[in-house]
Amino acid sequence: MSLEALPKQLVIIGGGYIGLEFASMYANFGSKVTVLQDTEQFIPREDDDIADAIRKTLEGQGIQLKLGAKIQGVAKDGTVSYEWQGAQYGDKADAILIATGRRPNTDGLNLSAANVETTPRGAVKVDELLRTTQPGIWAMGDVTGGLQFTYTSLDDYRIVAKQLNGAGDYSLNARQNVPYSVFMATPFARVGLNEREAVKAGYEVKIAKMPAAAIPKAQVLNKTQGMLKAVIDAKTDKILGVMLLCEESYEMINTVKAAMDFDATYQYLRDNIFTHPTMTEALNDLFSI
Repeated sequence: MSLEALPKQLVIIGGGYIGLEFASMYANFGSKVTVLQDTEQFIPREDDDIADAIRKTLEGQGIQLKLGAKIQGVAKDGTVSYEWQGAQYGDKADAILIATGRRPNTDGLNLSAANVETTPRGAVKVDELLRTTQPGIWAMGDVTGGLQFTYTSLDDYRIVAKQLNGAGDYSLNARQNVPYSVFMATPFARVGLNEREAVKAGYEVKIAKMPAAAIPKAQVLNKTQGMLKAVIDAKTDKILGVMLLCEESYEMINTVKAAMDFDATYQYLRDNIFTHPTMTEALNDLFSI
């Protein structure tokens, strides 16, 4: 993020959300971007149709995605050596981004001296109230090894602050429907269960889908790539999860989260009145099933 010169060739090792965000960013800047991922399945957390749509938008930006690439080494001259589809490659890069995951930077804190235990990955071990193994010490944010979002760190503060104020009536167990967004050129946002997870959990589901191109505001913005998908409990009509691959999805998802938090049925969003032209009004059409 602090580079002062644009790399002509950027190699990103790791095909997770952070790697994809930077891939999209630098492709827009004009870099030739190659993403090397060791597994064959692209963003396995998502349903196949969503993953395929995301892959299509990234490749449409000119990003080369190499799934199943086995990294063998990185040389001082910027050459990344790897095996892919039975052949050997040595890509020369002006910059290399390692996006293979993060772990808490706790090694230098000498936590054992305070009897604060850590997990095998170095995260501070906490309970549902964010209390560490040492009474009187709490831990919040990324250091606990949980969801690594700014807004969940803020919510961590609420959990601890309530205890310090004598309440303690809010915990990690009470946290629900945490959304997340991936800020690519076509942003992706999601909250709740996807279709695969809902079926595995035993739900009988109804699926709603629509292309982003059907949204009037998407046409106004000339941002028509992507799709919208919702997973609904067929027995109760409650919203189990929503996935939005479209412009301004990072704003739209907050409306869906609010509806889910209030245990609303999908008809609530189907019949709600939203201003026009906005991306959020697409929820009327998405839930018209």
